[in-house]
Amino acid sequence: MNMFKRWYDADAAVSRAINELEKQSEEVQVRCADFIIDLLKDVELEKLSLEDQYNYILRRWYDKNIKVSHAIEYMRLSPKELRRETALKVLDYMKEITKVKKDKKS
Repeated sequence: MNMFKRWYDADAAVSRAINELEKQSEEVQVRCADFIIDLLKDVELEKLSLEDQYNYILRRWYDKNIKVSHAIEYMRLSPKELRRETALKVLDYMKEITKVKKDKKS
């Protein structure tokens, strides 16, 4: 039985990355989505059935932007270890781009 309601709560790093991403502006979310897709574009992902794909469209926060939605799905379908590694890289990347954004405002 799965103890976690959301797939990303099974790993603390992945959960933190997804939760931090949700708090960001759409601009930062899209930049992170590009980053995620670039990291995972050549990875063999688990298969997603068409039924699963359309079962939840537009119910989740990340479904509001198609690129962000695709990036999160890439993460969800990637191997667990790679998912964690990607989450840690995304957290670092998010910190870097939001710091640069804040520095430009100063």
